Amino acid sequence: MLRNRISHRIVAIFALILEISAIKHWIVTENGKIQPQHDSVIDMRRPDDLLSFLDQEKRWETASAINKRIPRKETSINNQFADLDISDIENSNLNCFSLDKSLGDIDVHTSIMTDFKHRNGISKKDYILYNKGANNKQLEPNCQKTFPLDFSIHTFDHLKVMQNRKNLTQHEELSLMKYLPLNIDLNQFGHQLAYSLSRNKTSWIYLNLASLYWRIKGNAYNALECSRRAIVHAPRHYRDIPLLNTAGIFHAARYFGEAAIVLHAAISYNPLESYYHLALGYVYTSLGDFKRAVACYDNCLKLAPETTEAKQMKSAILCHRLLETSLLSFDQHLRDMLSEIYTYHDSKEEGRKHSLWEQDIKSTTKEMKRAFGPEQNPHSFTINPIEKSTKQHLDNNIMLSSMNLEDRKKVAENKLQHAHLPNHALKNLQQSKERNHATQDTLMDLKVKDIHAFAVPTKNPKYYNIEIKKGNEDFEADYWPKISDCDGSMLMFGDGKQYLPIYLSPENKGYAIHSLVNELIDIELGKKHPLPWHPPLCQVPESFNEKYITHILLDATTRQHSSDIFLKPFLHSLVQTAESAEIGQRILTAIEAKIAPWVLSMLASLHWRTTGKPRLALDCLQLALDEVPEEFRDVPLVSIASIHHKMGLIDDALRITKEAMRINAVEPMTNFLFGILLNVKGNHTGAIHYLKQALRVDLHLYDGKALMLLKTLACREKFNVIIGNHPVDSIHDTVF
Repeated sequence: MLRNRISHRIVAIFALILEISAIKHWIVTENGKIQPQHDSVIDMRRPDDLLSFLDQEKRWETASAINKRIPRKETSINNQFADLDISDIENSNLNCFSLDKSLGDIDVHTSIMTDFKHRNGISKKDYILYNKGANNKQLEPNCQKTFPLDFSIHTFDHLKVMQNRKNLTQHEELSLMKYLPLNIDLNQFGHQLAYSLSRNKTSWIYLNLASLYWRIKGNAYNALECSRRAIVHAPRHYRDIPLLNTAGIFHAARYFGEAAIVLHAAISYNPLESYYHLALGYVYTSLGDFKRAVACYDNCLKLAPETTEAKQMKSAILCHRLLETSLLSFDQHLRDMLSEIYTYHDSKEEGRKHSLWEQDIKSTTKEMKRAFGPEQNPHSFTINPIEKSTKQHLDNNIMLSSMNLEDRKKVAENKLQHAHLPNHALKNLQQSKERNHATQDTLMDLKVKDIHAFAVPTKNPKYYNIEIKKGNEDFEADYWPKISDCDGSMLMFGDGKQYLPIYLSPENKGYAIHSLVNELIDIELGKKHPLPWHPPLCQVPESFNEKYITHILLDATTRQHSSDIFLKPFLHSLVQTAESAEIGQRILTAIEAKIAPWVLSMLASLHWRTTGKPRLALDCLQLALDEVPEEFRDVPLVSIASIHHKMGLIDDALRITKEAMRINAVEPMTNFLFGILLNVKGNHTGAIHYLKQALRVDLHLYDGKALMLLKTLACREKFNVIIGNHPVDSIHDTVF
């Protein structure tokens, strides 16, 4: 009897415990039916599935472990976000922000010219013009009629820009009017100059003044014809004066490399003239070579310590470099934080996967919105959360409690965009509102099957299963090239060793890249993508494949580089009526839709290469490497090899290009790149072979540049002809 009572009590206790526990998971309906709660992991879509039923406990334990990690990760992100403020950069560089002028405010393209009327040995009489009364027809100085001058080593006629001077254009340099005689207008000055030159055709001073006249008129060709003759007839101790004038013409025509060459020559004649060093500093600043520019400004200040322009330019450049370093550090901080946010969301997705595995589909949608917070609702961002938080962001006091994790993600992404703005815009950055990247609701209406259809090639690869054979083109003939093919006016590549950016498009593999940034993101033909526009930043890879993207390459690409402007036609072919910023946003929208990840990573890398940020392009290329099918791996490899070429890492570029060739030896762009690299290494025979291989597949490759390079190399080999070979390469990243 006692044993029965104890048994009943134990059963009652267990029943009470089970009831307390089960009350969270089970309910009794009005009809007396026992069914699970929809917010419980015990709610099963298929109650008759025994294996799923047995796995419930394991699923519950996994979800619990993940949910314990999520609050810790959120706390870590909150702490990082609290410390994240671009005002720290401003506070650490107060001297730079207090400058009257930043680098972006200073005109480095100012006209290069100075007054030499007071130069020792030059008298005022030398500048006096013959005064002839005005007749019915106003004359202009024609320096070509003074005396013939076909070629002279002193006038830098070996430079390509000088050879093509008839096609040179420049703006009107009206600021040079101050060097004209007092109380005379430009037309009267030109008329008197023309008459004076007819009286004295070899006066280097008249010829130099005539060059000044044509610069003011914006006629580069006539200005150069006059300055060339002035250089030839100027005494050696005055030759620097017309050389400075010639450099000024090149500078105004935006041929900065050639302007630097001529200015170095002027300095060799007169190294103590401070203005020459100031002008050379302007040229190097225009080239983006800030290290050499600062050295030039230092030289100017040593010769003339009170030169205000040199002081301003040096200070602006040093601040520019300091801010650039700070922004790179800020950029990395943002990327690290965004990576943590992405990891946080991945954890939540994993927890959702385990805890909602067997739930009813309708209740799952409701549960996702309720249990995991409003930030997961894709429509919640039609109202900008950053706008809501701006009021609480004043005085650098961010009220974290008013922003959820997704809001923080948007702020971080927004700040990351600002980190890439020109440095001179930072002054106004704190006052400008941060804008949120609005989610495209139209993407929610796309059918998943339609999107995934474009994740694979929609047609056969462009160059597949074909054999490269010799054709009937001129370059196949034994007599080619003829001497007439080697006319300097027909060649453009100098010694052929300059950098030319190469890009292999996924379109060659059969991918419909145009659809990815047009129809598949629901933008009608002729319509623009809604504002705001943001650049297509790629998620920073967890690690880089050292075989292809080394630390040396990453370090080399962090510095400032010229943009690969010859790749812009590839980018603009995606949307011919759109500007680069809008195309970048279209790529970003497609990336967020996860339509064809590796293809879009390639398009994003193309965008960053055209804007001169190869470091950001490498982020995208590593992501493409991680996702690309093995048979299409040559696509990212070619771009990575080309960036190695840009950085001067030729051996690595060759090694990676060889691997791309092993994957597909027919792609003309890959053969073109291999030929370029072999020429840089001095293997001219191999270079010509692979250039011909490229042209046998596509005769018009790269808008005719491949054929032009082949012709240049062949002329050099057969006739020892080198066109346009000059030391510009040593000055900056030369682009053809």
